[in-house]
Amino acid sequence: MRELNGTAVCEIQLGRRHAVPVIYVRGSHYEVGFDVGRTFSSIIKSFISNYANLRDFEREYKTDTGRNAYDKTLANMEKRFPYYVKEIRGVADGANVPFYQLFLLQMDDLIGTINDNHVPRNDTGGCSSVAFKNPQHTILGHTEDAFTETLNHFYIMSAHIIPTPEDREHGAVEERFSSLCYAGHMPGYTMGYNENGMVFSINTLSPLLLKPGNTPRTFITRKLLSAKSFPDAERILRDEGLGIGNGFSVNMIWTDTWGDTKLYNVEVAPDLKGDRSLVHVQKYDQDTLVHCNIYNRINVIEVIGEIVGSSKSRLKAIHAHAAPKTRGDIAEILSDVTGKDFQVFSMQKDAIIKTIAAGIFDVEKRTWSIYIDKPSISEPVAVLPIRFSELESNK
Repeated sequence: MRELNGTAVCEIQLGRRHAVPVIYVRGSHYEVGFDVGRTFSSIIKSFISNYANLRDFEREYKTDTGRNAYDKTLANMEKRFPYYVKEIRGVADGANVPFYQLFLLQMDDLIGTINDNHVPRNDTGGCSSVAFKNPQHTILGHTEDAFTETLNHFYIMSAHIIPTPEDREHGAVEERFSSLCYAGHMPGYTMGYNENGMVFSINTLSPLLLKPGNTPRTFITRKLLSAKSFPDAERILRDEGLGIGNGFSVNMIWTDTWGDTKLYNVEVAPDLKGDRSLVHVQKYDQDTLVHCNIYNRINVIEVIGEIVGSSKSRLKAIHAHAAPKTRGDIAEILSDVTGKDFQVFSMQKDAIIKTIAAGIFDVEKRTWSIYIDKPSISEPVAVLPIRFSELESNK
């Protein structure tokens, strides 16, 4: 044990815990953040105490260049999304941790690479997403891969956001969603659904040239949880007037009032010449959606290193399977460990990136199954209902 801000923090290596903490919460952005922070204070403190990348972010934050990027990004987010900044402050207050540390987590590589943005970066990453639709099924499967310290440091947030009048004046809207969250991070940059009909998963992408001060991807995916339709989601992703500072892709299944489904992957990258995000939409009707951690369609210079090598290895393994037609097929693909150096379901003891959980969304059955071990050989630790309450109210 050691202390962080006067609180004892456990440093015991717990191994892979078969637990999925869930909080159901309602209130304003600040109130919801506060209750999440208060409820998961020990998990958040443990994570920020042990997360090596945060030490890198803090080191950059102490430089003039890093602090300028932090201040510019925070000022832009307080102007553009002040209600999400309040949400982060709520988490910080509830967990009794410094706000700046949580904001650094949202900035991620925008602060972590601020002083070496123009040299090759050896990024890592590992999330894999596979989805299909046919007359019988609409399924999205996803491995949630993250740095080793994130193992056992996540929770599910099921929220009903009721904005204050002040937040509404700044553009906040009522939100109903459920999302997996890394400890201390905003919801949205993982997998989940909103009650307007969207099921989603996220893949980190790593452009070489970033735009510090622009919108961090975690803010865009947080806003995505409010989307009422696919055109609304596309507008949010484009972020006209500023644009994303780093990169990602999002896999979405949209269900309408009549139960019809549409399947999309959208790649998002910084526009180095304009104040918006570069966005490329791919709609899938018959083909299987497969996405990892490299750009497939936007022409952007990416980093070199393991994130690219890992993605190519995982894509090769996934495409070695027959096109999935059932939920069981998705479970088999997500559980693939045939890769020598990089695996779809990463459990190697010495791996920097590990699969911390896997999710299978069954749109017809309206279930989100969450696995800690390989889905092909284990039962889900949790099965959460997918509630499309806004679709039901519009019938």
